[in-house]
Amino acid sequence: MLDGIIPLSIKRAVFLAEWAYLDGDLDYDAYCYGIDTAVAFLQRFIVANGLERYKTGKNLALTEYFFRPYSGNGHKPFTYDFDDTGGQADFTKQFVTKVMRTHSGQCRSLPMYYKVLAETLGAEAYIAYAPAHVFIRYRNEDKMYPEEWVNVELTTHQITPESFYKEHFEVSDKAIENKVYLAPLTDLETVASQLADLAFGYWNKFKCYDEFTRCCTEKSLEYYPQHPKACIILGKSLDAALVKHLKGNGYKEDDYARQIIAQSDALHEKLKALGWEDMSEELYDKLETDNEQARKLQEAKQNKLPIQ
Repeated sequence: MLDGIIPLSIKRAVFLAEWAYLDGDLDYDAYCYGIDTAVAFLQRFIVANGLERYKTGKNLALTEYFFRPYSGNGHKPFTYDFDDTGGQADFTKQFVTKVMRTHSGQCRSLPMYYKVLAETLGAEAYIAYAPAHVFIRYRNEDKMYPEEWVNVELTTHQITPESFYKEHFEVSDKAIENKVYLAPLTDLETVASQLADLAFGYWNKFKCYDEFTRCCTEKSLEYYPQHPKACIILGKSLDAALVKHLKGNGYKEDDYARQIIAQSDALHEKLKALGWEDMSEELYDKLETDNEQARKLQEAKQNKLPIQ
């Protein structure tokens, strides 16, 4: 897809990464049927509510589909799954197919499902990153909100101002200027990010970095050079390649070893120049506290309890 040999499809790219992790135990026809059924409902919803008169009508329909109960989502809005949010115990918690099946997910899978539906529906919507977070952006063409971009926060069912992401996730101006964070990804970059996710799934499944993770991330960075995840996985893959090579040649620093070291050093300098920083312990703790508060709020809403 990235090299233009076959048509670009985010829907297909998302499926392939999950299909590979599950050893091929995933049905593409069933996956497509679920997406097509949801899109058919969205098309009817747009007509029934006169949303075609808005330039962002398809996005309005998508947001309603995720946020509120309708017949098309089985009267079950899409919620944040607070159990094993990072997928440490169960990596498939991050999968779009899990969202489709349960109507619950986390900050990667919920926006990615929105993007897959948007692609199929023909809506303009973009994946965007913050540190350890993913959200949806689309252009504010109908001037319904005060900013140029509408930020759809699927984890909390909110339209969120850009300042929230800058302050809440402590995003630097440098990282924004270099399009590391808050930048709307092109479809090409979104597919390239799936290669990094494929490599991450491979590491999670086999607990090793090797030629496969190196191949995935090198290709990913050809089309999405600012992607921190791809840079980090490639760096670890290069470290593993260096150790393997040195073991094989009796720990002699030859030309190949120097080449790997130089490539690894260049990656480190690149991340630094882009403004990327490893998440501080303080920020991690703050996000964990906020996550716990959000969990209690969601439970209160679901159980119709008084919110304190």
